[in-house]
Amino acid sequence: MKNKLLNLIILGVAMLFFAACSPKNIVDEERTFAGEVWNRVTPEVFEVDVTNIEDYYNIDMTATVDTALFRYNTLPLTVNIYSPGGERRTFLTAILLKENGRWKGEAKEGKREVTTRIRTFFSFNSKGTHRMEIGQATSQYDLEGIAALRLTVENTKIDYSDL
Repeated sequence: MKNKLLNLIILGVAMLFFAACSPKNIVDEERTFAGEVWNRVTPEVFEVDVTNIEDYYNIDMTATVDTALFRYNTLPLTVNIYSPGGERRTFLTAILLKENGRWKGEAKEGKREVTTRIRTFFSFNSKGTHRMEIGQATSQYDLEGIAALRLTVENTKIDYSDL
């Protein structure tokens, strides 16, 4: 009886440890652009491995902008998400880079990093590897001043306690 109780306690502690240490982010990847130029017809492709369709995710985009070259207030984006079965989900979004004429975000090495949550409580319809294609949706063929783009997808929980 004593050994069973000890084994249960050890198992419980181990489960708590692994739950606390498990990564919240399922994707945290950055793409850099040669010469700080993003071509309009070349989307950036990210892979998202989904193991549980019951989970919800927050999706954030971070743009690293050379403020001396980039002359717009926003960075409009197209997002296409392809499921393993071939379903496509599409939405438009934008990263607000300036507010009231001032650059947002954090200054780093002469550039600005601006992060925007582009989807809250997003759910995937199927398990497996989903392909996310992020494209710039400006009227410019080549968009100068974009040094990097980072995608972060993290698990989140819906909190119903305040309802």
